Amino acid sequence: MTRLIGVAGEGVDCTLSATGKVTFFAGRVPVAGEHVTVTYRVSQRAVARLEDAASVAAEAAGGAPGTAQWLGKVLKPPARSSVDCENAAQAVLSFSVSRAAAASGTYETVNPADFWPGDVLAIASGGQTMNVVVRRVDIVDGMTRPETLTYRTAFANDWAEGLGLTLSEAIATDALLPQTALSAPGNVLANLQQLQVVSATGTALQVDAGMAPPAGGGFEVRRRDGDFGQGVDQDLVLRSPVRSFSIPREGQVEHYYVRMYDGSTPPVYSRFSSAVFTDFPVS
Repeated sequence: MTRLIGVAGEGVDCTLSATGKVTFFAGRVPVAGEHVTVTYRVSQRAVARLEDAASVAAEAAGGAPGTAQWLGKVLKPPARSSVDCENAAQAVLSFSVSRAAAASGTYETVNPADFWPGDVLAIASGGQTMNVVVRRVDIVDGMTRPETLTYRTAFANDWAEGLGLTLSEAIATDALLPQTALSAPGNVLANLQQLQVVSATGTALQVDAGMAPPAGGGFEVRRRDGDFGQGVDQDLVLRSPVRSFSIPREGQVEHYYVRMYDGSTPPVYSRFSSAVFTDFPVS
């Protein structure tokens, strides 16, 4: 059954104080042996971590590590969710892996076809063509007849001078970076919003994840909300390939965090964890 929270006289079961205390009303008090499950949401910093696998492999082909990283904060436009952060990271990543994206300089020509700041110029040199973004154009009249106009052009591509993003290298102290990097924005699995504890005994918690696992994947349970992925086993409790699984009891007060993962290499996980908090005697 679902217990309703509200104010006395509204036909609800209990009330919740500002300090987090739940008080059941007369006639609505849980009976002996009844388990109460509380579901809630918490807010955290919006974060994202992306990588370009093709660029990493290309850079590593010559024996170099092949990876370089940049940590920063999006100042403008505001990133209000992890999805916004992923889109910003993808934009930064797209021009950071391109050599031409870091180009800046000046170009001078006489009587060209008219162009404006924001236009894209194709500059050919040595049989190669590079597209650059015009940032400033100064036109100097040569005072001649026929007329000669000298266009002095300043150009800079996205990585050299960002057009739409304002970034900062400052990182909030309460921002927890994901351990694994995504290959593309939104490359995550569904969160386990229907996860619930079916039964609790002195020796085990029986958990229903609320949905079937993906092919080759399952559900990962940890004691800490972080380090999900292969190779980190310090706080790993178990990995279950089935929807319903049992968590062995170790203490009266326990905290567990659960995410779903698939069978890809490396595995793709849920974006956020579902938490199981218990305060129940052990045998």
